[in-house]
Amino acid sequence: MEMNEFAGMAHERSAKHSKGSKDWEFYAIALAGECGEMLNYLKKVKRGDFPVDKEKLAEETADAITYAFILLKELGVDPEKAIMEKYEKVNERLKKGGFHSR
Repeated sequence: MEMNEFAGMAHERSAKHSKGSKDWEFYAIALAGECGEMLNYLKKVKRGDFPVDKEKLAEETADAITYAFILLKELGVDPEKAIMEKYEKVNERLKKGGFHSR
């Protein structure tokens, strides 16, 4: 499945099954919430509450990625194009000496 196809399916499902109106701000907040859930899980692993469960971590990460794709779709941005453009931008910075080079 292509990235854009997945983004469209996820956006459509969210619009269909969500209560109330949704906009890009809602999806940005949802993305932050999912990232927070992933980080809270990792916090508990790091402090020694339990060993990492890679399936649980993958699930939390997938939730965050899904909301990132939905947000891009809501903004009218082609997810695959945005990701590849950013990838190339970072490649150019690395060629110039690192992430912090401009």
